[in-house]
Amino acid sequence: MTSEKLTDTIPLFPLHKTILLPGSVLPLHIFESRYRQMVENVLEHGDLLIGIIQPATKDSEKLCEIGCAGKIEQSQQLPKGNYLIQLHGESRFKIVEELKTDTPYRQAKVEYSSFPNDTEDLSLSKDSGLLYQNFKEYSERNKLKIEWEKIEDIPANYLVNLLSMNLDFSGIEKQTLLESPDLDSRLDDLICLMGMSNPDENLTDFSPNFLN
Repeated sequence: MTSEKLTDTIPLFPLHKTILLPGSVLPLHIFESRYRQMVENVLEHGDLLIGIIQPATKDSEKLCEIGCAGKIEQSQQLPKGNYLIQLHGESRFKIVEELKTDTPYRQAKVEYSSFPNDTEDLSLSKDSGLLYQNFKEYSERNKLKIEWEKIEDIPANYLVNLLSMNLDFSGIEKQTLLESPDLDSRLDDLICLMGMSNPDENLTDFSPNFLN
């Protein structure tokens, strides 16, 4: 999908400490009524796009300026009306203007032109060995249980985004990774953040859905 095919008006789904990156997959359980309606409207009338964006701070009504548009590639309605969806990251966007609408969820006019390479298949030009080495050190410090045979099968360019989305960084740190200009810069930022991690924090096991 190219940026010309991405609509410039999209619904927004604010999520603290959650980012979506181009070419990556984000599974979500939709249970709030306003976001169930959002999914229903997008599935019925829209182009299947939802804008994943962080609030500026936790529980803040103010949003970050940059998010990522995801396309619903799988959806399942559960018996009680909730949805399980899977979003595929298409391109980052910058909010131009938040719109006044009658919908219970927020919508915005956005532009994608600041991220012309997001729709391309990107690869790392840097040594990927640094990524695996630093992730192993991070995992050992934080006592994460890792299925290394699965990790080692993931191409480095995908692993950079996978770790950026799934490791337990703060909202600000996740936003830094989202806004990294390119994949090489994101690798540098990711290695820096892994090195700064505090092993005394309560961290969860690393087991993203699509590795299981």
